[in-house]
Amino acid sequence: MTKDDWVGICGRLLSDRGIENFSALEICDAGREKRGPYRSTILRTPPLKLLENAWRLIDVLEWLREKNGTTGVLVTSWYRDSRYNAAVGGAANSMHMTCGAADIIKMGSIPSEVADMLEGHPDAKLFGIGRYKSFTHLDVRAMIGRPSPARWGSDD
Repeated sequence: MTKDDWVGICGRLLSDRGIENFSALEICDAGREKRGPYRSTILRTPPLKLLENAWRLIDVLEWLREKNGTTGVLVTSWYRDSRYNAAVGGAANSMHMTCGAADIIKMGSIPSEVADMLEGHPDAKLFGIGRYKSFTHLDVRAMIGRPSPARWGSDD
């Protein structure tokens, strides 16, 4: 499927679900390095069957958006196909390859605050939460059959 096909189909599905804060292009292309050593590695669009995982993740991202006052949630990396994931040094079994993970920044909050907010989510025990200096990783692993919870990283 071409990226344009993906954007059209996924965009309609997002619209049908009333999702306004995240886009089809964001799901399939956020995180692709436009410059640097990985620019020649083609990031393929996700299979449409993975959208069920994206819907679960979007529900949590929308919750986070509303937490402590409505502010934007910027996704810096969402879907990665296996070749691109390997090229960027992603974990062999990365949740990014399932459409069920995103690296995020919540505007007006530092990454440790974002991770703490996610720990306060009613379903936090179902998540993977990674703490990094410049972003927070969130995945919905137990919602799609992976062991949970998972926590890693540090705020320093």
